Amino acid sequence: MKRKSFILLSIFVLSVTTLFSSPPDWVPISGTQYSMILMARITYNGSYFEGEANQNVAAAFGPNGESDCRSLALWQPPNPPHWMNGYWYFTIVGNDNGETISFKIYNEDTDSIYNCLETITFENDTTIGDPFDPYWLSVGQISVNYLNIRILGVSAYPNPFRHTITFDLSQMQERLLNLSIYDIKGRLIRKFTNNDFNDLSILNWTGFDSKGKSISPGIYFYKIETSKINSIGKIIYLQ
Repeated sequence: MKRKSFILLSIFVLSVTTLFSSPPDWVPISGTQYSMILMARITYNGSYFEGEANQNVAAAFGPNGESDCRSLALWQPPNPPHWMNGYWYFTIVGNDNGETISFKIYNEDTDSIYNCLETITFENDTTIGDPFDPYWLSVGQISVNYLNIRILGVSAYPNPFRHTITFDLSQMQERLLNLSIYDIKGRLIRKFTNNDFNDLSILNWTGFDSKGKSISPGIYFYKIETSKINSIGKIIYLQ
């Protein structure tokens, strides 16, 4: 499966758009000529959002919002040993390449609709993600703006991580001032300076906050600050 560099990410404040006593009546539009595939794993406040044995719904939308539904995702349950975690399979339809596609979920437990943080760009006959390496969609709250972290030449791996994540700044042209870790609600978890990196501009973080307490599984954001630009990347810590 192939990924495209045209994926656009954006951060929105967690929002509940409507309350329902049953799942919303989203219906994909008809009469379209193009389609693309997205296989995604969704997290809700750091936990996996799944569709098995409940009425949870995940859907994709075009620029005109809920009246412009482009896909109702199909839940694909775990299938060991092929893939260990379930994922959502979207067949996204449209007529125009370049449109921004956003995502919403309906959570049966809270009987509410939420906006996902990420968006993608529609392009016909394209597949994003696969069962082994799905694209990540998330619902949560963050108070900082997102910029593509790769612009600065920063990498963080493995991502998602279980024990240790490596921040590699060896390709970054700007001098680092701070690297700060935030949780999904925008709370500062840990802050590092340039002096915390080794001579190769590499830092290994084992998931402990500033008080020495291990963080909980979920989505976190790391903010890179230089004298000229700030940029945000997303990391995921697994149990």
